[in-house]
Amino acid sequence: MGEPPLAPALRLLEEGKDREAEALLLTPQEGPLEAERLALLGFVEARKGNLRAYRALALEAARRAQTPLTLYHLGLALPPRAGALALEEAVFRFRGDAQGEARLHMALAVALERLGRPQALAHAALARLKDPSPWTTLHHLRLELLFSAKPLLEVLEEGEEFLLHELPGVRLLAGHTLALAHLLRGQPRRARTLLQGLLPLLGPGSLPSFLVLGALALEPLRARLLLEAAQVGPQAGWSQGFLLLAQGLLEGGEAARDLLLSAHGLLREDGALYALLAEARLRALGAEVEAPLAPRLAPALRPEARAFLLGRGEETSLRLLDGGPLPSLGPRGTEALALLLAHEKGISGEALAEALYGEPNLGALKTLLHRLRAKGFRISCAPYRLEDPPPSDLLAFLRALSGRDLEQALALYQGPLLPWSQAPGVEALRLELEETLRRAVLASGDQEALFLLAERLGEDLEVWEALLEGLSPEDPRYPIARARVERLRREYGV
Repeated sequence: MGEPPLAPALRLLEEGKDREAEALLLTPQEGPLEAERLALLGFVEARKGNLRAYRALALEAARRAQTPLTLYHLGLALPPRAGALALEEAVFRFRGDAQGEARLHMALAVALERLGRPQALAHAALARLKDPSPWTTLHHLRLELLFSAKPLLEVLEEGEEFLLHELPGVRLLAGHTLALAHLLRGQPRRARTLLQGLLPLLGPGSLPSFLVLGALALEPLRARLLLEAAQVGPQAGWSQGFLLLAQGLLEGGEAARDLLLSAHGLLREDGALYALLAEARLRALGAEVEAPLAPRLAPALRPEARAFLLGRGEETSLRLLDGGPLPSLGPRGTEALALLLAHEKGISGEALAEALYGEPNLGALKTLLHRLRAKGFRISCAPYRLEDPPPSDLLAFLRALSGRDLEQALALYQGPLLPWSQAPGVEALRLELEETLRRAVLASGDQEALFLLAERLGEDLEVWEALLEGLSPEDPRYPIARARVERLRREYGV
């Protein structure tokens, strides 16, 4: 069996020989290979800086054939919300070597991080497992700083060896990761020392994420020089968002307010975790943003990252939708709290015990409720009811549903209720919440709501079919929906 026709061009692209690869890609192919040729031509254009041409060619390629390669490039070319779905579908379809699979998982991790989603950590871990290179290791360590419980000192120890790496890009990424770790530990001087040593390595493409760290850690004069250097080339999208955020962090008064509001608008769906930093600074200036991200994103962050991005006095909602057991309550305490939140008017002891244990174990229930009260929860009896329900995504979601606010309900529904729980009442409530939301969105026929629901549920064929039916073939989401529907129909034997 001969070598695949596009393999030589792929090798040349990996070696950075774009001109030679482009010459090979000028030869038309047939069928799916022609679609992949277009995707690779688009990638060459992206390396020239022509991102508009990349997006156009990647979209045309994915319309012609949905292969792992065309979906991968569509995922890179689109904004992260749609791009993550394309990359996810590419992962499902990929059959190849470990290095190729690692590349897909890493691209998906980056897209999910830009959306502020903790699932980014799992994909970065898979990329590191499949291909334990300096790049995958450092990206994984950086995401552990945001979403894991790994001790910060352990992250620092793992990352320090890469500061001496022969490749400047690796040293740059290592320094970025370690500087962030020092900032999370409340040691800005160490972060400043690291960042000052990295300044000679910075180029135009590597500036955006460093601008914010520089504004936070560097001396004002040096930080302003860094911002001036960043403005030499054209800025757009999230690069411009980083620049405006960094400027806003260095300014005060009305000037800071206007800069931070503009940065928040650019970063909320393209650099969501940094948008949290803009929200916190705006709040300190007495300004608010529409539809703040903190209630949705902050609960998934590790405590140090939450304090760094939002401030130490910031109250956050409890995360129960797609969340794990709350560390202070444990699994049973978290399950009981979720059930009490869902029954605002109260629930009898027998019903609550059955929901938790599958049997009327009132002795165990009373012990559990005593522990919750000791944690500060005011729980009345006959029926059991929370007197002052704490802020939570579950309660906000239930109220949005009852008020028929689908946009807010979908924003809050990041996943199923306590997916790890096997308590009978939690399992029943989990299914009820999902089905209620599902029926409401399908009945609405709203394309944006269908897209968000399809994204949240992942493998629901009926929702994806409803979305596909309403999308124009010109819509960038169309090839993604088509690929998902075709795969799910095969898997379900439809």
